[in-house]
Amino acid sequence: MKIIGGALAAIAASVLLGFGLPASGQTVSGQEVSVEFTGGYSTTWANNSGDYGAGIYSADINGTPSSSGIICDDFNDNITSGEKWNAYAYQASSLASGNLSNTLFGSTIGLTGYAEVATLVSMMFSGTATYGSITGITQAELSSAIWDITKPGGLQGLDSKAQSLVAAVEAAFGTNTAAAKAYLATLTNLWILTPTPKGPGEPQEMWTMVPEGGAAFMFLLLAGASCFGAMFFKYRSQLANRETA
Repeated sequence: MKIIGGALAAIAASVLLGFGLPASGQTVSGQEVSVEFTGGYSTTWANNSGDYGAGIYSADINGTPSSSGIICDDFNDNITSGEKWNAYAYQASSLASGNLSNTLFGSTIGLTGYAEVATLVSMMFSGTATYGSITGITQAELSSAIWDITKPGGLQGLDSKAQSLVAAVEAAFGTNTAAAKAYLATLTNLWILTPTPKGPGEPQEMWTMVPEGGAAFMFLLLAGASCFGAMFFKYRSQLANRETA
């Protein structure tokens, strides 16, 4: 029994250590998770072609309701209530030239573009309505500004405040990839959820916020729970076979 207990403890410790690394400041990128849009959104944005759900969406991640919700950076694709898909979770602080192409827009907007989007996403999650001299910014304006940055050719129908916001965040980073990387490195609580497969007709890329510490640990632990369970029950089955042999 001591051997059995020791082996199981070793398995548990290795799994918990692997999934607990983000809580101690390490970066885990590329963890696959499941995402389900549960139908809610905090605001709408309208232009001459229609009304669109915007702001913060309600969602389940790995079957658990996300406390922060998710934010869409993709105006090109659509999702419907109850739609579920798999995505790779990339910590914003881990973005670099080596893994940027794994995201949906990395090859088109680069690190500077993702730093611009991250600025607006952070504002939305924190409820911030001011950027520099621009005040009274709504969530609809934040969403439309995000979509304008990621959509080739920009978005039609932006109001003047959203246009000013896009210009301001673009001016903040310009083509300075070093500044963009330095800023993204501070965003250890933001994660990008890139659908797999990605591309036209697939689900949207999303952002979510995971609080530092224990909540970040649990976020990734849930992703690995099924793996640990499979290891545990396989080991028990092997032991049972040995005992009955």
